[in-house]
Amino acid sequence: MENLGTIMSELLADLKKKEIDIDWDNVKNIDMDERRKQDEINITKRYKAQEKHRMFNSSLVSDINDLKHVFDDFNTDTPEQQKELSQAQNIANKIYSGSISNYLFTGKAGRGKTMLAVSILNGLNSLNTDITCLFVSVEMLINLERQAVTDKFNIEKHDVYRIEKCIEKCDVLVLDDLGSETSFVTGADIQPATRFTQEVLFRIADYRKNKANIITTNNTGSELQRMYNGKIISRLLTKKPENVIVFDGKDMREV
Repeated sequence: MENLGTIMSELLADLKKKEIDIDWDNVKNIDMDERRKQDEINITKRYKAQEKHRMFNSSLVSDINDLKHVFDDFNTDTPEQQKELSQAQNIANKIYSGSISNYLFTGKAGRGKTMLAVSILNGLNSLNTDITCLFVSVEMLINLERQAVTDKFNIEKHDVYRIEKCIEKCDVLVLDDLGSETSFVTGADIQPATRFTQEVLFRIADYRKNKANIITTNNTGSELQRMYNGKIISRLLTKKPENVIVFDGKDMREV
């Protein structure tokens, strides 16, 4: 087998016979340009990967282990649970394909709403995509906002500014347990959220226009409408039945 040097010598001799001149300086410049472009691409990829990681790690959650859920963790012992898992995976595919809709996960406590919402975020994070994801406990957000009002040292104010910027910038947001920050009761005893809570949620809803949002709640749509101003409802809650998962399965915390 001929070595590379012999092949190159024959190629150059053939080009010389054909009176084809090669501008070696230009070849070097082209090679350097290609290397520079590839370096820029690699730097951009690393930056975006770091941004995805940084965004997800900015999540507001009481137990960091709650952010580790994946689809395989979800129990599918019943037809209802199998359907819920399938619906959640379908939503993940929609978001990956560019959907910027609102999605609602509703049902009693312990049915796996948060688990599947986080599984969607982790599924998206695992793919070769620039999509950034964030998880926010609504109750923790409202408490942080309240603390910032009387913050003399600007520590909580800084935390509020940081999390609101993340909420505004992220591509996919999970707002977890909407309604629990206002009331733990259901049905006729539901009371409207305080003006402070409504103002915070309206600001968040305004940030999230034309982006993908997943809302988890123990309340029904009608209960949420009694809690919040119609402008918040129209910005955060979907009007499409296909974007709603109703969790009817058994309480997974008792399994």
